[in-house]
Amino acid sequence: MLELWQSISPFILPVYYVAIFFVVINILLENRNPLKTHSYLLLLLLLPFAGIIIYLFFGRNQRKRKVFAKRQLINHAFGAQYVHEYLDKNEVISSRHESEKKWIQYRKLVRFLSNDLSPLSLNNQVTILRNGEEKFPEVMEAIRKAKQHIHIEYYIFDNDTVGGPLSELLLKKVKEGVEVRILLDGVGSLSVKNAFFKKMRTGGILIEEFMPVMFPSFTSKINYRDHRKIIVVDGKIGFTGGINLDDRYVNGKTGQVYWRDTHLKLEGDAVKTLQFLFLLNWQFVTQQEFQSTASYFPQIENTGNHCVQINASGPDLELASIMESFFIAITSAKKSVKIATPYFIPNESILDAIITAAKSNIQVELLIPYESDSWIVQAASLSFVDRLLKGGVKIFLYKKGFMHSKVIIIDDNFASVGTANMDYRSFDLNHEVNAYIYDTDLVETLLEQFADDKKECIEIAADDWKNRGFKQKIKESLCRLLAPLL
Repeated sequence: MLELWQSISPFILPVYYVAIFFVVINILLENRNPLKTHSYLLLLLLLPFAGIIIYLFFGRNQRKRKVFAKRQLINHAFGAQYVHEYLDKNEVISSRHESEKKWIQYRKLVRFLSNDLSPLSLNNQVTILRNGEEKFPEVMEAIRKAKQHIHIEYYIFDNDTVGGPLSELLLKKVKEGVEVRILLDGVGSLSVKNAFFKKMRTGGILIEEFMPVMFPSFTSKINYRDHRKIIVVDGKIGFTGGINLDDRYVNGKTGQVYWRDTHLKLEGDAVKTLQFLFLLNWQFVTQQEFQSTASYFPQIENTGNHCVQINASGPDLELASIMESFFIAITSAKKSVKIATPYFIPNESILDAIITAAKSNIQVELLIPYESDSWIVQAASLSFVDRLLKGGVKIFLYKKGFMHSKVIIIDDNFASVGTANMDYRSFDLNHEVNAYIYDTDLVETLLEQFADDKKECIEIAADDWKNRGFKQKIKESLCRLLAPLL
């Protein structure tokens, strides 16, 4: 063995240099965001052999176009059908409409999202669900009453005290003649045994996996995850937000970390967009056009007066629309901006928007976890604290448990609740979905919850932060270099 190593070792370094050369050329030709390019080049420099392996597995974008090419064609055709056949023509907003006073401050955002197949819907009843203990009973009740179809798209669907009973209920609904489709992410539900899903398939549930990962061939597939959480029942009731189908989101068990999260129950025309998004991904996974009928987009009688837009983003879309929409919303603020997010690794545009708002005498508050489920992400997040504090942003660390809620509140009349974190992965790589709410009553509830969450936090004081240990500063700075890759 030693002789074999001695015979091949002289060739390893030249081969490595050649490989590095082609990798660097490839990175440069991709013309990515300069920050991300610099991060990968630095990774290759600091971690000579490990860096190239990390890039090959997580950084390559060449397959992106191939992966989503057919999806673009199918999406275009189905999008045209959705607009012309299923969107309520009465949803066209007139500048003299009574609802204008709810969204006039954000008309730039409304128009931006409307151009991205995210129409403003006026006929909605929205229920804010705090944590899994409020969400899951509502989900089970809606599914029990399903008559025609149930569509579920989730990052995690676990076989536990939440997923187990839900799967049994879904099997029962199939026996009643209800169509059930489930779309699961190939990474998020990877640890769940196949027997769990096999039982559901055998029982008549249609289950598809979003970009499954197998062995080293997954390469860039690890990047393009379906991080959405969508449930649609009969085209009339929908759910979306930060809570997966996993019992860690239900609090009260001994020894369990408290999980703070926010979800929404939607009834009304906004559900059409959730349905549309589900069917787009279903078509992508099956590689077949979905034979949609009006039963999936039913006419909905007057349900409520909540103004809602549903917006999605993903690597297949031209615009990073969720990131862009966050920027527009923050720059529309007149009095306050409140942000709760588990992962805070913003790009320069979002960071500038937040700090500019704070410097404009707008109250800006950021709520992030005291302890994250990823130390490297936590350190990268904390690397932004110094600049934020100097800009006038108040930062709170949630100590009661893990802050997983993804909420933005602007003034007292706008809120975003959804699946997107405020980080590069949600902005550039994952398929995400958010609901945008223009309503003072609903926002008041979210403001009250934000105030309650702050009571479980410690506020970072500028002097204390300046005096933190040198070791902590170095860790933050090193992790910050990798921020665009996280």
